[in-house]
Amino acid sequence: MCFTPLISLSTAIIEFILATILLLFFKKTIFRNFFIILIYLLGFYQLTEFMLCKGGNAIFWAIIGFLTYNFLPAIGLHAVLKFLNKKFNTLLLYFIPILVSFLVIIFPVFVDARCSKFFVNVKTIFHNALFLNSIPFYFYIFYYAGFIIFACYLLYKDYRMQRNRIRKELDVIEISGILLMTIPTFVLILLFPFLGIEFPSILCRFAIFVAVAAFLGATLGGKIRKG
Repeated sequence: MCFTPLISLSTAIIEFILATILLLFFKKTIFRNFFIILIYLLGFYQLTEFMLCKGGNAIFWAIIGFLTYNFLPAIGLHAVLKFLNKKFNTLLLYFIPILVSFLVIIFPVFVDARCSKFFVNVKTIFHNALFLNSIPFYFYIFYYAGFIIFACYLLYKDYRMQRNRIRKELDVIEISGILLMTIPTFVLILLFPFLGIEFPSILCRFAIFVAVAAFLGATLGGKIRKG
């Protein structure tokens, strides 16, 4: 969420351009591929914020925006597991975001969405104290925060074991990228609205930081020798 629709649209365009540059001109690596997906998703999320204010169907675009950032932790952990050659069940990895997306699409969860001068305000049926103390709320918190923490733990563990300087630098960059991508999203978009706190979002700026981390990661990833 950005300060104005124009900033949302401008950020989306910048991110689409950066992701396309990665796609066309950077050496194909696992992290490059996942970063392209992540940056496109971040750009699309910014586009949903613009459309929420200008598209005439705010509830629809609020839902689309949620469905977009709902998958970010799973995609981030997926990238880390692939990069570290860890075996995992893809369906199990994406079960929670798929289930949550299905519920949001089927049930009228979003009840209000509007764009004011400095804020994008989105309300759901869960904006109440009962839900904040419920199992579903903690279950989703476990998914969003847990996947972030686990991905960073795996990268940190790899960093401690690695002797390859480039690989160690890449681990640090990816940890930074994951944290900059997901923690602001988690705090500003999930926790604050549940607590009834309005905020002028700075997620756009963090998204740009993620794009920079993507370029650095893609560059270093291309230098790692195979085998």
